[in-house]
Amino acid sequence: MGALVKLVLVCLFIVVALRRKMNLGIAMLLAAVGLGLMFGMGPVKLVRGIVASVFALDSAELAAALLVVMVLENVMRHAGFLGGMTGALGKIVRDRRAVAALLPLLVGFLPSAGGALFSAPMVGEATQEMSMSAERRSFINYWFRHPMEFVVPVYPGLIIASNLLRLPLPTYVKLTAPFFVIAVVSGAFVGFHGVPRAERAGSDTARPTREDWIALANGLVPILSVVVGAVALSVDITLVLGVVAILTALYARVPVRKLAVFAKEAVASSIIFLIAGVMAFKGVLELSGALEELPAFFESSGVPVILVAVVMPFLVGFLTGYAPAYAGLALPVVAGLGAPIAGGAAAATAGTFLAQRSIDLAILGVVSGQAGVMLSPAHLCLSLTVAHFGADFGGVCKLVAIPEAILVGAAAVWTVLK
Repeated sequence: MGALVKLVLVCLFIVVALRRKMNLGIAMLLAAVGLGLMFGMGPVKLVRGIVASVFALDSAELAAALLVVMVLENVMRHAGFLGGMTGALGKIVRDRRAVAALLPLLVGFLPSAGGALFSAPMVGEATQEMSMSAERRSFINYWFRHPMEFVVPVYPGLIIASNLLRLPLPTYVKLTAPFFVIAVVSGAFVGFHGVPRAERAGSDTARPTREDWIALANGLVPILSVVVGAVALSVDITLVLGVVAILTALYARVPVRKLAVFAKEAVASSIIFLIAGVMAFKGVLELSGALEELPAFFESSGVPVILVAVVMPFLVGFLTGYAPAYAGLALPVVAGLGAPIAGGAAAATAGTFLAQRSIDLAILGVVSGQAGVMLSPAHLCLSLTVAHFGADFGGVCKLVAIPEAILVGAAAVWTVLK
């Protein structure tokens, strides 16, 4: 019981810190110190553990990947590829329902903070001839902005989760891909149920030009290249991102000095603190022995570990509205719950390979954590979308809750039946 209380206190500290606008990385670094002290780690052992975790090869690889993601996004935005891609789509696809869903889905290829605001005006235009409420329009824009977080390896939450769970990206994406499909299908049902087909009209009925297809390719090819290289071909994610960023910059004729500015902005961002804090917390969690006590506690108390795998990531995601928060804080704990008591839970997250039960619980934690993020008032995309369409916040959340319940339910059933 003591270990659980201490972990809950750590979670509460992080939530309060984020509410007070503290950087997540710094909050998790402080949480790591507090966790170590609560579990009786001496100052020397604590400092050594944090330093070893922060400067480990895994940490450097993770930081490099996320920094290059930021550079690639800036290159594409500077070149106008994202805007050109979404504009071309409206001319290529005839069914406006498909356009309304595809526009935010394609914008979702890049992990821009508040990116839903970019697609909101386009979704509004695509749905202007459809009879639907502001809440339904908000749902379509908000929901379809985020399924890519399950499968596209440019999102910090996905990269951090794969790294912390020690799952190769192809393996991780293979496990989460079904939930991408469920998210799209369930979102389409909720968003377009009872909405008749509406084709492009007026001047929009002209055939798409060669320039439209080129604009669409300019936006899709760089990100699809990352997906193919990192997921299908199992090439190191940092290498793939670096090559794609350089080739995209050359193709778009981005000046070298501009690339240097993008790189400098990435290094100066808060991402370094984020990685340091996440890895420090993970290291202390393993060294402190906190994970060793949890499986025995839940077994003796009768609380199903599957319930913990749902509730803990969901709460962290809901309270923070930030995917790296549940990935860095909750997933190592959830994965540890799947380890045999005799073997020790820390081995489940510290070892090279996770036990299958740990993997199953961790993926359930990913789906539940993402559900918490999607329903969180702290999620910037949600508040921006609701404000843009003048919708009722509660009404939009009710719509979002339907496919999220389907996703979490499907993940829970999959975990129980395996």
